[in-house]
Amino acid sequence: MKKASAEDKQVLRECLPLVIERMQPMSERFFDNLFVLEPQLRDYFEAHLGRGGMRFVGTLTTIVALIEDEESLDRSATALARTHETYGVRPEHFPPLGHALLVTLGEILGSEFTRRRCEAWRRAYDMLAERMIAATGHHD
Repeated sequence: MKKASAEDKQVLRECLPLVIERMQPMSERFFDNLFVLEPQLRDYFEAHLGRGGMRFVGTLTTIVALIEDEESLDRSATALARTHETYGVRPEHFPPLGHALLVTLGEILGSEFTRRRCEAWRRAYDMLAERMIAATGHHD
């Protein structure tokens, strides 16, 4: 399993307050961006949207908080994987989710979403997706 580098951890911790203070607009934009990128994913999430965006951004904050504790991160990834499995999410859905995350962060953070921050978030998302896919037993 991939682990976050010390530099990525620092970048994510520094960026997290910016994400938290913009949680509401980010939550609203995430699924809009996802469904533009991958309209067919609407069927997987539509019944669960309600506060889904807020849960999504809340999950991001949890992941950053847990990034220092691999065991807790693995437990959270397993729980998330099980939930996403009930939505019908499959391994091939993770790349568009990650893309929508980066697009949304870029829109919401604007010039504060530097290349360094983008790369740190991409790697953190990839690390989480890898753990979630492994937790469901799906391997490509």
